[in-house]
Amino acid sequence: MATRVVIERARRSRYTTIMRSTVLVATIGLGLLACGGKKPTSTTPGDGDGSGSGSGSVITAQMLIGWGAQGYNPESQSPKTSVFLAVTDHHGATQSYPLGEIPAPCQPTAGNGSDIITVLSCLQGGAGAEFRAVYRGGAEIIVLRRWVSPTDDPGDIELSFQEVSRVTVPTGSKVKPAV
Repeated sequence: MATRVVIERARRSRYTTIMRSTVLVATIGLGLLACGGKKPTSTTPGDGDGSGSGSGSVITAQMLIGWGAQGYNPESQSPKTSVFLAVTDHHGATQSYPLGEIPAPCQPTAGNGSDIITVLSCLQGGAGAEFRAVYRGGAEIIVLRRWVSPTDDPGDIELSFQEVSRVTVPTGSKVKPAV
């Protein structure tokens, strides 16, 4: 009788080992099927400049920034220019952001190229306003304004700009001035 118990235990032990091995192999196989394994890719990352000249197809949102100035009539009793920032996204849609009225004609000029995208000067007789659109690679364009007077101290000009608006853009966008 003792021999029979030993044989039964040995059979159960072999059966249990075989079943455990089968379950383990099945689990690993299903896990590999579920995650799909590593799929080869046919593209490589580009250089990130958004120009499409890289070897891959990395897409960078590009935004064009420009100024709008309307309504200045020098023959009017109180000539004013309505100023707004125009932002064109990578789909071609343009959004306008009003910045107020300035009692002077306006002329856009180039920024410094590093973080000032574009500048708008609105001057009449040496007085008026200067606007700057600034982008530092984050997710916002910051519009700054300073009131201009013929008596301005050149040493204080950079300190006299105040923020008047912020425009949210997709993170990491490539922002350029509209020509």
